[in-house]
Amino acid sequence: MKKYNYTAFLLILLLALSCKSKQQTAAPVYQIGIGGSIIGYQEQPLIDSILQTALDYEALYTLLDDIKPMSSVKLYRFPLANPDSARQTNANIVDREKHGRHLDRLYAVQQAVNRIDFPDLKFVLVPYKSAQDSFRIVQLSVVRISSLDSLLQAKEAFFGQFGLVPGADPATVVSTIENAGRYERNRGYGYLFGYPDYAVDFFIEAAVESAKTKKILPRKFFQIPVYAREAGSFTYAYPEDHTPTAAIDSTIYYRSGKVLEKYKNIRNNYLNADSTVRAYQLLQDMYKQSPSITDK
Repeated sequence: MKKYNYTAFLLILLLALSCKSKQQTAAPVYQIGIGGSIIGYQEQPLIDSILQTALDYEALYTLLDDIKPMSSVKLYRFPLANPDSARQTNANIVDREKHGRHLDRLYAVQQAVNRIDFPDLKFVLVPYKSAQDSFRIVQLSVVRISSLDSLLQAKEAFFGQFGLVPGADPATVVSTIENAGRYERNRGYGYLFGYPDYAVDFFIEAAVESAKTKKILPRKFFQIPVYAREAGSFTYAYPEDHTPTAAIDSTIYYRSGKVLEKYKNIRNNYLNADSTVRAYQLLQDMYKQSPSITDK
């Protein structure tokens, strides 16, 4: 009888150790998003990668403030476009066997984007109207909804022609501007990206002049630093003979500087061992501390 009890005890002990081992190697629990969305452990690295890119570049000024109503986050390039004009009436352009891995990659990005859930922010994937041979460019952008609504109201003389008014879905707005005529597309993006009116006007005037003369008008560039680099990210052109003003350009520059400093001060608190950033958690914590996020 004692031998039987000892054997039973060993079986119970082995079973307990086995369960403990499984618990230790099990997948991490789901993380609940600000708005109630569920982030799975398999999606987390891609989501963090997207958000780290956004925070390290110009989208910082959309994510943590309302300086830019919209910011580009990343461009994806997929060989999915139809380069053959003779096949424009053909319904079968994309071949699953040939293009499946690209479609699957795009699907993974789309699903990750759909999971990102923060108040007043909307991430949108919009394909470029023009293709580059067989490549379709898909732009991932982030929009601050309240800023977009204010912009649509302030610039209704422009956006109204497309049927865009406050409350319009951000993806609809971006897609409409992407597919507008050349100059309207440029002006629409200029406003969405938060460039000053005079810079947007100059950009259009320079494009019209260039189309006529095939020459580029002389210009200078106003550079606003981001975490990843000092120049070339949040940038707009202005006439060569123009002097930037304190009321417009300096205001944007110093407001942006305060946001960048805030990000620099907290970024290292969210570093992984491989120097990647737990960007989703960073944004979560910031929204929990200050739901409005912008400290005016």
